[in-house]
Amino acid sequence: MFLKSVKVLAAAALTAGFLGGAALADDEAYVGDASKGEKVFNKCKTCHTVEEGGANKIGPNLHGLWGRTAGTLEGFKFSQAMTDYAVVWGDDTLPPFMKDPRGTVTGTKMTFAGIKSDKQMADLMAYLKEATAASAE
Repeated sequence: MFLKSVKVLAAAALTAGFLGGAALADDEAYVGDASKGEKVFNKCKTCHTVEEGGANKIGPNLHGLWGRTAGTLEGFKFSQAMTDYAVVWGDDTLPPFMKDPRGTVTGTKMTFAGIKSDKQMADLMAYLKEATAASAE
């Protein structure tokens, strides 16, 4: 059920154009695939982990990312720019940042060039939403 919800949200985000570029035409609508997104995340593994209790590396651990305010993970030293950015990460805030990190947050320490493909972005968002979800208590 959770994965189906992620796919529906990813499709809605693509249709609404939240992924930082032109939305795909209706006949090209694409639903994010978490398994493909895990492969896209390979670009991110050098700097980030996703598992609960995972280490901070060059970048912060991403577990519990949705709903977290940017620049606030305890134990990680963020740039002043990221701390000042202070958005709450979610479906409408993460994709524009991931498309162009330095253009979105001038002064961020993140050197990644960004995810330019809308399909890869939808896949990555589906994966991250699943892989970083906070455990039910």
